[in-house]
Amino acid sequence: MGGELRRAAAPLLNPAGTTMRELPGTVGGLPGADPILYLPVHPEIVVELQVDQLRPEFGRYRHRPRVLRIRADLTPDLLIDAP
Repeated sequence: MGGELRRAAAPLLNPAGTTMRELPGTVGGLPGADPILYLPVHPEIVVELQVDQLRPEFGRYRHRPRVLRIRADLTPDLLIDAP
């Protein structure tokens, strides 16, 4: 996610606790790579992603998904029942 997109998304995110978690899998990295930590947030915004394959394989994508843009026209509750 580029700097401009990060600055736009940051005020829209609300932490869902204070405990950092480890992202499962290696997310395109090599086994044994340093873990990637993140702070969970409430699912309140929708972003559009670009991925290198239709579905994760072995629980991960070959390459890290790329955030393209914030979808202000969508809300998470609209996507819950989507196919």
